[in-house]
Amino acid sequence: MAFNQLDKPQAGETIAIMTTNHGVMKLRLFEERVGECATNFIELAKQGKYDGAPFHRIISGFMIQGGDFTNRNGTGGHAAGGPGTTIDDKYDPCLTHMRGALAWAKTMMPHSIGSQFYIVHGDDVHFLDHPANGGRNEGYSVFGQLYEGFEVLDDIAGVKTDRRDAPYEDVIIESVKIEKA
Repeated sequence: MAFNQLDKPQAGETIAIMTTNHGVMKLRLFEERVGECATNFIELAKQGKYDGAPFHRIISGFMIQGGDFTNRNGTGGHAAGGPGTTIDDKYDPCLTHMRGALAWAKTMMPHSIGSQFYIVHGDDVHFLDHPANGGRNEGYSVFGQLYEGFEVLDDIAGVKTDRRDAPYEDVIIESVKIEKA
């Protein structure tokens, strides 16, 4: 069977159930496609790192960003290996930035993925993908896909924000539970 990013989770696949103060979003995670990129999120969730962390950057029509559990403002966090750790990008040509895609935020430096992630809200964001020429640091790693809770994504994306794209009222990840479909 051909892989489709938008398919519902298959039996045995890993999913994340993200409960926020705006509702629940369910995400399919692509461990078999991007390995450590998905595993890093899974381990951080199992460690409880995302519980209570905010979505600190929200741009309607683009994305909602969260996962900074240390500074809570987009300047902190780390990979599942502990303080000071990061992981590298992993790209799979079957995964692309589309509405509901779950991907890692990072700096422009190699090996700079920590704990911050975003969920795509817009449709025209393929410029975030890794280029076909293999420019490793020119794109962002997709490692999951929202399959249930699009209304929650829309609700969060619609909150009022300041000029730095920070929400005026806290948008909180209450918990992220990892399960098998």
